[in-house]
Amino acid sequence: MNIPENLLQEYPFKSHYINVSKYRLHYVDEGDGDPILMVHGNPTWSFTFRNLIKEFQKNSRVVVPDHIGCGLSDKPQNYSYQLKDHIDNLETLVNHLGLKNITLIVHDWGGAIGFGLATRAPKNIERIVILNTAAFRSSHIPFRINLCRFPFLGDKLIRHFNAFAWAATFMAVTKKLSPLIREGYLFPYNNYENRIATSRFVQDIPMEKAH
Repeated sequence: MNIPENLLQEYPFKSHYINVSKYRLHYVDEGDGDPILMVHGNPTWSFTFRNLIKEFQKNSRVVVPDHIGCGLSDKPQNYSYQLKDHIDNLETLVNHLGLKNITLIVHDWGGAIGFGLATRAPKNIERIVILNTAAFRSSHIPFRINLCRFPFLGDKLIRHFNAFAWAATFMAVTKKLSPLIREGYLFPYNNYENRIATSRFVQDIPMEKAH
């Protein structure tokens, strides 16, 4: 999957890839210096950090992956898409690039994934910036999100109708997105197959003690 030409001004970064579990994981790698590693959540992708990449690359090395199933990464249909898989993939990328003294910026599901990385290799993490995420099991889940967790109904809503990513473009913002930015968030999730990770992330939200 390639960036549409009309989005290149917003997302002008060179694409890099690494193979993880037989699949291609896409990442941005811009600038030089101590690394800033940004980990996105659901239903976004590295596009959400585009303005931070442009700014921070002036003084730092900025690495921003797309999780398998997200953004420009492969979207396999027979992948488990569990938290451990995403942590494994992020750890593989960090080791591949030899990142040390990392400033870790995490958002949403990127928190659980990034925290997993940090607990495995704490000596590699210099600091963590935490944005709208959690590191614990909650006793409450919003009704609309819980609706998307129902095995048949949720998968149908998310994958057939893009109810999760599409709704986020107007329900999860305080300022209305321009048509171009809205397109940027949605274009990797443009069909049933490409929305698989969006659905699996929602299904993987831990609400039970045994999860």
